[in-house]
Amino acid sequence: MDKDARKEKIDTLNQQWMQSIDIQSHFVSAYMTNPVAEYLKHQQSLLAGEYGEIFLTNRYGAMIATTGKLTTLAHSHKYWWKAAFDDDKGRIFLDDRGFDTSVKGYVLGVVIPIMDQNKIIGILKCNINIGGVLSDLIHNFNSRHFGKLKIVRTGGLIVIEQGATPLSTEVSRNLIELLQQKSIDATIITKNNENHLTAVAPIPVTMGSSLFGFGGSKESIDHIKGNAGEGWHAVIFLNKESALGRAHQILIFIVIIGIISTFLTTVVAFFLGKKKVKSITELAITAQSIGEGSLNSRTEVLSNDEIGLLAKSINTMAQNIQETITSRDALLLELKGAIRLREKAEEEIKTLSGLIPICMHCKEIRDDKGSWNQLEQYISEHSEATFSHGCCPNCLTKYYPEIAELNKK
Repeated sequence: MDKDARKEKIDTLNQQWMQSIDIQSHFVSAYMTNPVAEYLKHQQSLLAGEYGEIFLTNRYGAMIATTGKLTTLAHSHKYWWKAAFDDDKGRIFLDDRGFDTSVKGYVLGVVIPIMDQNKIIGILKCNINIGGVLSDLIHNFNSRHFGKLKIVRTGGLIVIEQGATPLSTEVSRNLIELLQQKSIDATIITKNNENHLTAVAPIPVTMGSSLFGFGGSKESIDHIKGNAGEGWHAVIFLNKESALGRAHQILIFIVIIGIISTFLTTVVAFFLGKKKVKSITELAITAQSIGEGSLNSRTEVLSNDEIGLLAKSINTMAQNIQETITSRDALLLELKGAIRLREKAEEEIKTLSGLIPICMHCKEIRDDKGSWNQLEQYISEHSEATFSHGCCPNCLTKYYPEIAELNKK
């Protein structure tokens, strides 16, 4: 349908819906009993008593399913629908409706764009009674903490506080000025001649962003004191004198804990230090003993800390030195034996060397003094060798023929 035809069709349906009183009529029940409406009713039953209506529109604001008979069928002109549609970009909108007559409680409307491939195809709206949840939050905080918690709109109306009707009271003007700064802050507020330490903090999701919108409208058919663009703030009030007394008690407690902690730390440090000093002393004694030549010395420190590692290193070093010296002594002993064997051999062996002049006929040898000596005499004087005289077969035949002939026989 073109834009004008669609608008005319929606207006016609909206007029028929507003004029229909009987919810059992075919026209009304078509919106309240279709599969989508039944599914929404099932969701409604899961939190019995917490929901108002839950309904769904198409992308043009025309309702297609609802859990109850609403005032209108067309919704595209409403602030909450426009805020969620967000110029066809889509954004979650939290509608601070105030007190809603349809729910008979404090209502927060949750409006969610339904997307399909980054295109809005519908808007889902549900109204949730959050009065009980907020009251429980305030009660639990106040029962467990020293101060009093309140939820306050930026304009000063108190959304929820213990013992008061929602939106029936407001904070002082100077606190409103602090709230409008929309930042975490603290100040002293004087009320009924009492000074109160007051801390404020904005609730981020109510401050508005590209993902979340928050607010409402003061003019509506079925809700009272709606929110016209204000955020929510958590405000804690604490009586100054009570706070100072409490702080004094806490200070005393901290001092006592500090003294006890210091004492325990000192005791632990003393015993640990004593143990460390004993270990270091043992290491020093062992190192000195090794330095003086007692390579059998070992330390008995068995801890796994740095001192224990040092002790193991000293023991390993002493063992390595001991093994090295033992090997060296054995090698020196073998070397000394070899030297003695060499010296003995030198004493027993004298060698002849150099040019020896000898007669080519009688074989006598000339010594360094010019005298001629028999061969056996010269060798005896210049070596350890001795001679035993005999006669070779040739000489025996030449000089002793009779004996030679006798030997042959």
